[in-house]
Amino acid sequence: MVDHQAALITRFTTSRQVDPEEAAVLARLAAAPAAPRDAATVILLRDAPAGPGVEAYMLRRITAMSFAGGMYAFPGGRVDPADGDAALPWAGPPVEAVLPGLDRDPVLARALVSAAVRETFEECGVLLAEPAAADDDAADDNDADDNDAPASASAEGAAPVPAAHDLEADRLALENRRLGLAELLTRRSLALRADRLAAWARWIAPELEPRRYDTRFFVAALPPGQQPGPVSGEADQVMWVRPADALARFAARELAMLPPTAFTLAELAAFDDVAAVLAAARSRDLTPVQPVISVAGGRWQLLFPHADRGTDRGTGAR
Repeated sequence: MVDHQAALITRFTTSRQVDPEEAAVLARLAAAPAAPRDAATVILLRDAPAGPGVEAYMLRRITAMSFAGGMYAFPGGRVDPADGDAALPWAGPPVEAVLPGLDRDPVLARALVSAAVRETFEECGVLLAEPAAADDDAADDNDADDNDAPASASAEGAAPVPAAHDLEADRLALENRRLGLAELLTRRSLALRADRLAAWARWIAPELEPRRYDTRFFVAALPPGQQPGPVSGEADQVMWVRPADALARFAARELAMLPPTAFTLAELAAFDDVAAVLAAARSRDLTPVQPVISVAGGRWQLLFPHADRGTDRGTGAR
């Protein structure tokens, strides 16, 4: 079996020379690191069509993007103030019950889920919501302390929502900030449901990065009856791909990815199906992963302390 993570560590930790101008910039960042902004990203998954394994939905950000331009990534983005809108309709068990390790602040935890759903819909047209009146009785039966709650993020039993082509006008309006998620869901009689997602990881950008995000990674099964729609204005290519195939293309320098994306794919490559991923998410270690940029002797190097410690992220894979 290919040791994807070892290959990634070797690739990402290769040092390079730092010129005096860059060294001065890094010194200023070290003296006053930028505060990380909360963000959410969603790895949409489906079972691979042939043989065991999963496929992840990825998009390539347009090169004009100020952050990660030209990189392959998962749908996602920063948390907006509107993601904490009290008018957002919710169904099912509370966020803090099904995603207990997401954040200590329940208000922020709900905003992270809202941002994850909003960004996914904006960037690919998949709406991780359900009819507001659906499954109310089942929601009442859920035990708030049930550690198996995230398993309901699987595709089975998910309530249908309108097809992507029927929601395209709403998606464009949301992307252009002419429509808010709360208004969209209310008008369509839909609601957010935290157990449509499962928390997978949390990555915080190194202190010496000028633009920093504290990103929560979620996994979610592609809902039945939904397919990604047209490419959004932030991407120029999209694909469904097996994690191992994406990593092989990355190793061949056919596509570019940031470390959190690549390491997440390396973890997902070990699973036989989406159900196994979602089951493993129940015991994931959500301790923040924060790489470190080392500048010494005129050389720059990216380090991964969590890998050096041999941290068990609780993958539960085969």
